[in-house]
Amino acid sequence: GMSLESWAEEAGLNWSAVKVPAIADCSSLGKGPVTMRDRSFIVRSDTAAPLGYVSGEDETKGYRIVQPLEVLDWFQRYISVDDRFELDTAMSLKGGALIAVTAKFNGSLSVLGEDHRARLLMTTSFDGSASTINQMTMTRVVCNNTLNVALTDKRAAIKTRHSSVFDAAAVGRELAGLAESVEGYTAMAEAMTAHDMTQRQVSDVFKQLLAIPFDAVSEDISAKKMNVFLALVNSYAETVAEGTQPGTAWTTMNAVTRYVDHERSTRGGASPQEARFLSAQFGSGAAMKAQAHQLLLAA
Repeated sequence: GMSLESWAEEAGLNWSAVKVPAIADCSSLGKGPVTMRDRSFIVRSDTAAPLGYVSGEDETKGYRIVQPLEVLDWFQRYISVDDRFELDTAMSLKGGALIAVTAKFNGSLSVLGEDHRARLLMTTSFDGSASTINQMTMTRVVCNNTLNVALTDKRAAIKTRHSSVFDAAAVGRELAGLAESVEGYTAMAEAMTAHDMTQRQVSDVFKQLLAIPFDAVSEDISAKKMNVFLALVNSYAETVAEGTQPGTAWTTMNAVTRYVDHERSTRGGASPQEARFLSAQFGSGAAMKAQAHQLLLAA
């Protein structure tokens, strides 16, 4: 029920993005500063912290700035076309270089008898890319593990340009496709549950994720890789302890998502929590989930 201005303030998005000229410091050459032709930085209006580096002095030819409040407004208008979606969270990541907003997909959702929460996650950045990505994500409530639905259904990820004319009919079709993509996730989970895996097969998947040869002995494996392998094995045991049926591809997939989302060490970000979220949703952690998904489909 809050205004978008209140959302922006609470989420740390109550600032503007400003384009300023890029200037080279040539003092070491005995020269004065040199303005870089056709290059600019995007900085925050409140702190002047740089957010991105773009080309184009004229917005009609180069990068068009979309302000944080405009992003929130766009997303609110986007989801208002389908009343099954409701604004859920808004956040500033990487010092504002990345903005993320989510909307809950309302209604009970059960996958294999377990509660799941579907969300539409929108991200946009100030790194020179004018596109915004809307993608469906699933959270398994019992453990808060997340997985990108687009791994199972390409309709679950859509690129949008804020500069485009808002077309309610087109947005409605997009949202319908995003909602329907959840069915693909359910089918994937059911198929993985029906696929039995021996302990050896599970171990082999973990080894493939870490590029460990199947015939490698302990002495041939680096301490770092061995620690991650053991962490995955422990994550598998924790997944079973939560009530997941052992010996299936679904359990193996959830062991990987649990490790990535809750245990994997990460770098960067303003806090360990932010670093893990960035990795799990957009970085190497997300790549690890995708690789595990492909390996299990081929198993």
